[in-house]
Amino acid sequence: MSAAMDYEPAGELKIGQVGIANLRVRTLDVAKLADEMRDRVKRAPNLFARAAVVVDFGGLTRTPDVESARALVDALRDAGVLPVALAYGTTEIEQLSQQLGLPLLSKFRAQYERADAGAVESPAARREAAPEPARA
Repeated sequence: MSAAMDYEPAGELKIGQVGIANLRVRTLDVAKLADEMRDRVKRAPNLFARAAVVVDFGGLTRTPDVESARALVDALRDAGVLPVALAYGTTEIEQLSQQLGLPLLSKFRAQYERADAGAVESPAARREAAPEPARA
C-alpha cells in the first residue's frame, strides 16, 4: 500500500512592499532617542506601539561601536518599538548588523528633507526629471 504524497508547501513566501518606519540617528544619545520614541508611542499608540523600525546610522559621522548600538536597540525596545534591521551603509554598518543579529536592508533609506533645500532627491528621480538631449 502506498501513502499519498503531499506536494503542498507548508508555507508561502512572498516579497512585497511594506510601510516601515525609519529612525535616522543624528546624535547617538541613547537616552534622548529612547525618550523621543517613548513620547511618540504615548502620543500615537495605535500607530507606534510595537511598530517595526529600521535604524539608520547614516546621519552620524562615524559608525557606533557595538555596545552603543546594542544599548540603543535595547532602549528602543523598552520604549515600545521594535528595531528589526539596520539601513544599508558602509562595510562597518554591515559588520555592526551582524554583531547585533539584525538584518541589513540594502537599498532601504527613507528620503529626508534638508533644512536648506527641501526634499533630498534620489539619483533616479533626477534622471527622470532631466530633459532629454536634443537629437540631430
